[in-house]
Amino acid sequence: MSSRSMAPDSVLAVPNNEYGAEDTRGGEEKIWKFTHAIADAVVLRTAIELGIADIIHSHGGPTSLSDLSSRLPLNSVDAGRLFRLMRYLVHLGLFTQVEYSGSDAEGVRDIPEPRYGLGTLGRKYLVRESEECMVPLVLAFTEQNAMKIWHYVKEALVPGGPTPSERAFGVTVWEEFASNPEKSREFDEAMACDARISTTALVRECGDTFAGIRSIVDVGGGNGATMLAVSKAFPHINCTAFDLPHVVDASPRLPGIALAKGDMFESIPAADAVLLKRVLHNWGDDDCLKILKRCKEALPPAGKGGGGKVIIIEYALDDRSHDNGMKLLMDMTMLVWLGGKERSEAEWKKLILGAGYSGYKIKPISALQSVIEAYP
Repeated sequence: MSSRSMAPDSVLAVPNNEYGAEDTRGGEEKIWKFTHAIADAVVLRTAIELGIADIIHSHGGPTSLSDLSSRLPLNSVDAGRLFRLMRYLVHLGLFTQVEYSGSDAEGVRDIPEPRYGLGTLGRKYLVRESEECMVPLVLAFTEQNAMKIWHYVKEALVPGGPTPSERAFGVTVWEEFASNPEKSREFDEAMACDARISTTALVRECGDTFAGIRSIVDVGGGNGATMLAVSKAFPHINCTAFDLPHVVDASPRLPGIALAKGDMFESIPAADAVLLKRVLHNWGDDDCLKILKRCKEALPPAGKGGGGKVIIIEYALDDRSHDNGMKLLMDMTMLVWLGGKERSEAEWKKLILGAGYSGYKIKPISALQSVIEAYP
């Protein structure tokens, strides 16, 4: 736990935004960018749907505009319009562009034709063969109904009403997934993308977190990808992925990973440790208290195996930080999707101690999230 203090009359200068509160230079351009921010998301989705990164990757190097055009899954392509699309994707830093001019058989130089390669972001996150591929995540959050959710932000301010996602889908997100196995599978794949990054950091940087643990259950464990990574890093730990019945029924059987069906609001399988990876931010405080109490019940009693622990992987907001933008964006995302929230350290302390735990500690890791250990 950390503590901070301030002199009573001191004034804390908190950066209000990433653009500079007092700087209005270029303000018109910024407002235009805000207004058209959806363009970046949709253009990115278009690049994925056309398989542009995979085409360039399979080509083995920079690909000419004409070759790229011939390999797109479209009946016909306007070269000028494709050039404009690629120009914007290059501007976004996803691809690179180099000019190339060859010669014909008589030595007459051709008109220069742009050739496109993979930028660092495109190579790392948009090629489906990449271990860090984020294609499923992009597709899940840029789907038409998912984009429609953002049109109901103001309705999210009304207490007790439907969430923006309920207004967009007509049902809750959980009901939508329960009735639509394909959409549920797509969402699980999207979450697996995010899980790979945070789980890699967890097992690489937090070996002490798993010291003395013989069994662990991942609540909301989806397809078991997180438990598989933990099992490979710590083979002595018995790993269980726990989720709703329709999720478990659709999940593949992974070697060494047990699957358990149930409802975390009712009971959680017993284990030395319970993992909650990006679960609590889905819920309001009252529901989080219920979940944390069920987790506490699943742990061994104090004095028998040390009482166990709950390992929480979540954002920890810090209003004094200059690097809070992504966390604040995720807070808005949770507001409109599920009515949940991202939390500050003070809010985590209140929640954990309020659920009857004796203490906690927060450890930043190289992922955007932090590791929060709660002790019964």
